[in-house]
Amino acid sequence: MDLFTQGDLLGLAGVYGYVLSVVALSYVLKDRVNNSRKLVHILTGGIVFFWWSFDTRLVMAGLAAFPFVPLLLLATPKSPIGFLRQSPLGMRSSEGHPYGLVMYAVSWTIIAYVLFDDLVAASIAVAAMSFGDGMGELIGRKFGIHRYSSNRSLEGSMTVFLATLLSIIGLFWFYFDLIAYSGGTAPYIPLLFALSISGFVACLEAVTPGSVDNLVIPLVVAAFLHGMGV
Repeated sequence: MDLFTQGDLLGLAGVYGYVLSVVALSYVLKDRVNNSRKLVHILTGGIVFFWWSFDTRLVMAGLAAFPFVPLLLLATPKSPIGFLRQSPLGMRSSEGHPYGLVMYAVSWTIIAYVLFDDLVAASIAVAAMSFGDGMGELIGRKFGIHRYSSNRSLEGSMTVFLATLLSIIGLFWFYFDLIAYSGGTAPYIPLLFALSISGFVACLEAVTPGSVDNLVIPLVVAAFLHGMGV
């Protein structure tokens, strides 16, 4: 019996190849963008488009997601391993909360394992963190002038809403129309539902401390969607 299926191998190649490309791009653009870590945060969300190919829960969660937890932990500014601190991953970690990317990987691992049979809900949860929260912070910091708290603005929250909404629409198209995925999820979810989930994500992001949003937002969204039977 083969240890990995062809789908597992394809998924692993896609995830690692994609993440490596994102990190490399952030390194190339480090002098051209103000916060290349945010670039990693946003673009890494693209991993959700590789999840469908996995056939094995433990391979998807244990080999495609979990290895990034210790790797990113060792790449934090407080890591005792110098070459990892100075690596492109280490430099991205030093640009924001030192454990932000670690929490990103932790939530990704939990969601990949728990929602292996519900990839649409899993993908929306990750998209809410990567595209929604990531774009909201990026736009909010640059254009946020109508603030309702010390680090939140109407412009940023609106961006979270719109980025999440577009992500959900894109995921629906990809999973239901492009690859005809049928992993236990209804084949059609109304736009009204996508709007309500995007509103929920925007409200959740508004009250979640920035130090733990990479953990709280995806896990709460995942639990909420799975509890609703999405």
